[in-house]
Amino acid sequence: MRYSQWIPDRGGYAYYETRERRGLGDDLPVPQLKQVSDIGVASTDVGRSMPLGAKLVGYGAVAVGSIAPLDRSGLSGIGSLPSSSTLLLGVLAAAAAATGVVVVRKLKR
Repeated sequence: MRYSQWIPDRGGYAYYETRERRGLGDDLPVPQLKQVSDIGVASTDVGRSMPLGAKLVGYGAVAVGSIAPLDRSGLSGIGSLPSSSTLLLGVLAAAAAATGVVVVRKLKR
């Protein structure tokens, strides 16, 4: 059986396959999803659990087969955000550069 899992930091889907086989017309069990708010279940939590032993077989732009919940380990971009002190230094450097340009223009007049 094939499963698709959204890749949040790249876009598209990762495709996995298992040895599991379903006959044509066989219904899969209904997943039990825990409601975490008054409006329901988050879309990132919806899907069928991926069985152990599923093997990555490729990538694509559209989902194929059963949808698996979002893999949170794919949120690699979040860990690479600059710290607040690094961000502050960058802002201060940009402000100093802009101030320097204004001062130099004023002195040239």
